Amino acid sequence: MADLLAKVKAAALFIWEFLIPHVVTEDVALEYVGDDISTDWTEWSSYSIACCMADVQPGEVFDAVAEVESLTWLGIGITYRIGNFRPWQAPRSAA
Repeated sequence: MADLLAKVKAAALFIWEFLIPHVVTEDVALEYVGDDISTDWTEWSSYSIACCMADVQPGEVFDAVAEVESLTWLGIGITYRIGNFRPWQAPRSAA
């Protein structure tokens, strides 16, 4: 019986995570890829997403942090909003 419940739970998680569309919000680390002459916070197109904050290793330093919202469906994430830009601050787990 416990084996059957485990299979039902696994199927429910699969349906929830894969088949039902949902919005995922996470913080990402940004790298500055613009020119070095005009480095200011008004040129958001000059930044590129490096990795999510969960993947930042101890000692790594990036230029900024942003919040990304994406629609995830069928295992594919489609980013539709990047905002809440702020200066880099190392996460407590990586510091």
